[in-house]
Amino acid sequence: MAGRLTGKRALVYGGGTGIGFACAEAMAEDGAAVFLSGRRQARLAEAVAKLTAQGFTAGQSAGDATKVEDVQRVTTEAVRFLGGLDTLVVSAGAGGRTTVFDTDPEEFQRIMDNTLRPAFLAVRYAVEHLLAAGQASVILISSTFGLVGVKERLAYCGAKAGVIGMAKAMAMDLADRGVRVNAICPGFVETELPLSVAAKEPDPEAWLQSRRMMHPVPRSGTLPEMGALAVYLASDLAAFVTGQAIAIDGGFSTR
Repeated sequence: MAGRLTGKRALVYGGGTGIGFACAEAMAEDGAAVFLSGRRQARLAEAVAKLTAQGFTAGQSAGDATKVEDVQRVTTEAVRFLGGLDTLVVSAGAGGRTTVFDTDPEEFQRIMDNTLRPAFLAVRYAVEHLLAAGQASVILISSTFGLVGVKERLAYCGAKAGVIGMAKAMAMDLADRGVRVNAICPGFVETELPLSVAAKEPDPEAWLQSRRMMHPVPRSGTLPEMGALAVYLASDLAAFVTGQAIAIDGGFSTR
């Protein structure tokens, strides 16, 4: 059902790679104009070039989504480029092995800051534009690990659970003002972040295979599957959906 997002204007943080780019690409394919942000200018330029080569409207601005001044600037540039803003996707985070026994407090704080601050700051500085649009959608990328506890992922589980809590609270703040807020909770998807985590494991391939097979549906999730859910949540078909943490994890969180 192409064209569900015709006329929509989406700002995507973490949009240069991984799930963020998958969301941006799927939204563009369904008619939205998109604006991508992330820390790495070169990756953003590559992503936008891929989209514009397909005839899609896409812009970009590099920035650090944990910094107030960067988020304010990116928001302003996105609104100018898009002519307004009615869709916001925040796909940002950090991971790593953390246990209650030996995690350095600085490592714990790094994961918290890089996961929670972007979700808050992105919405905080976009909200006036989302309200002005009349009807808008915010999509925060959490994780199935935000729904369940996982060994040796203390900080990541805590941070992603916090993203879900923020989505629910924001949804209540905005429910009667036309702005919906939901969280997507992916299972294991083989993007740059988990691959970087795997590289630090004693046996990276064995670690990856264990993550693939952790799902009752015995495989990794795919990027197009993540993008398709984001399109639905951004569309008017989801007009009665807010405050939800939607697992797309092959059944993992049902255990």
